[in-house]
Amino acid sequence: MPTTQTIMNYHGSSTLLVKANGGQVTVEKQVGGAWIVVDTFKEDGGWVYAFGNSPTRITPSGGAAYEVTA
Repeated sequence: MPTTQTIMNYHGSSTLLVKANGGQVTVEKQVGGAWIVVDTFKEDGGWVYAFGNSPTRITPSGGAAYEVTA
């Protein structure tokens, strides 16, 4: 599971798996030149996520890890 920031340009609908480990995973979408936080996950779990066509940035912090699966 990645523990570093990732930027995806297109990923469609996928499953976002989070292992919080006491930290969090933040999901942001790019709007113009700014990044807007759309979700923050602070607990272990899996969520079906429609990432869409715009750039998406996923950032783990505080020991968290995540995985995006098709």
